[in-house]
Amino acid sequence: MSTSSEFQTFASPALSESQRRRLREQIYKTFQNAATDGSLTHWADVYIPENHLQALDPRRMVVEGMRGTGKSFWTGVLTQPLLREALQKQPIGFDLKEALAGIAESHAIAIDGGAGTAAGSFPNHSELPKLLQLEGVTPETIWRVATLRLFPIDPALGLPLSNDPYDPWGLPIAWAGQHPERLVRAIEMLDLRWAATGKSALVVFDAVDRVSRDLTEVERMAAGLLRFMLDLRFAKGLRIKAFFREDVLTKAGASVVDGSKLLNQRAKLHWEQADLYGLAFYRLAQSSNYFRDQFKKLVGFTWKKDPWQRYQCDKASDPQVQKMVWHALAGNYMGKTATRGYAYPYIFNHLSDGWGRVAPRAFLIALGEAAQSAERIYADKPYVIYHEAIKDGVREASQARVKELEEDYVWIAPALQCIKREQKTVPIDRTVLEAIWLQDDAEVLRQIEALRDKALIPWRKDASNHEKIDALYNTLVGIGVLQSRLKNGNERVELPDIYRLAYKIGRCGGISTKKRP
Repeated sequence: MSTSSEFQTFASPALSESQRRRLREQIYKTFQNAATDGSLTHWADVYIPENHLQALDPRRMVVEGMRGTGKSFWTGVLTQPLLREALQKQPIGFDLKEALAGIAESHAIAIDGGAGTAAGSFPNHSELPKLLQLEGVTPETIWRVATLRLFPIDPALGLPLSNDPYDPWGLPIAWAGQHPERLVRAIEMLDLRWAATGKSALVVFDAVDRVSRDLTEVERMAAGLLRFMLDLRFAKGLRIKAFFREDVLTKAGASVVDGSKLLNQRAKLHWEQADLYGLAFYRLAQSSNYFRDQFKKLVGFTWKKDPWQRYQCDKASDPQVQKMVWHALAGNYMGKTATRGYAYPYIFNHLSDGWGRVAPRAFLIALGEAAQSAERIYADKPYVIYHEAIKDGVREASQARVKELEEDYVWIAPALQCIKREQKTVPIDRTVLEAIWLQDDAEVLRQIEALRDKALIPWRKDASNHEKIDALYNTLVGIGVLQSRLKNGNERVELPDIYRLAYKIGRCGGISTKKRP
């Protein structure tokens, strides 16, 4: 074993061809269909990064995260009683255990549906505009009614419930708009009733950005939810928690008086490199006895079953142990020497967005594809996963990540595809990129505007081209798709590999957009 200025290197143990092939098979099978959303049903699916513990605290009302970081996943854990019960028995700290133990009842309202969400628990995007036009109705009105409907309604309140399956919201929302003081009081009394029991009820809102297809309306509704939550900051019996997409939270929070009282306490879902390798090894250990055996042979540590029949190994989250395992599988370097880069950080670095963040699904997809590519093309190499196969994994993860992100931001494609069409590479001057967006009578902007009924366009309908350009650029930087850097006084725009590879945009010295067949 030797040490460089930054990384330790390790002698890779000799693995036979059959051992390499079997490990590749286990890696590919494990990550072929890796669930990372809220659809989990078994505690063995749950891996808890330490820096996610704040996001799991019922007392933390606001949680922020980019697409794919676990918002729906943790909504599912917090609102499924058996999973929440298992969570509170883990080594997560006394305060969090106590807070979770106090929850007697939980509900999820995922705007687009999701784990544990009751059908019709929130108005759909076609119903919402009409409801907001009713006299006296505000976004807070709708959030309050949706929350009250989760619990038995006190007959003395007078809130009517519709028997019309085709219009379940019109009647109660119209009444609530005419009786705002009774509605506010009803929420207060619901809180007091739960507090009197010594227990609490938890309501979790997810996918707030999908409440509407109009960005202005989404921001208005998100701001209303924040104001509703502000009213309940000191509640003891009724706990409200919401998972927000980062760009929506930033814009909505700026319009809410005293919003900083919530935003300053928000938790952020973030995955460090060690968290992602820890997740990968954990998932492998649950499904592969062969991997567990090889892990012990490689680093000397054993995976043991816990009371929930999960295989656990504390050392699997140690970066030094992770390096030893990964270097045994893939070698120390992305080539013959360190000049090509170190194998352990390579995947994380090339899957990172403009803010240095990696989504777990992209990481697991990269591992699975790397194993498959190694078996298909590089089986004769003396590694379980050859370094060129790792690059194939990154390319596949890029395709999957872009497809996933375009579900929320379908307008990203025209905003970036024009770079390749104009035969430009990155980094690129901001002025050049903006000129591309504006050429041919602002064709790119018009393509994006035409998608308004399918996505949240980052500018208001009556915006000027100058305003559209600023909104488009700032949104792309804000969500980590573009990086802005100054060089010799010019603003240069970089496109991280996680997006560049999928759009096949060239970069001098970067991973090639092409892979071997």
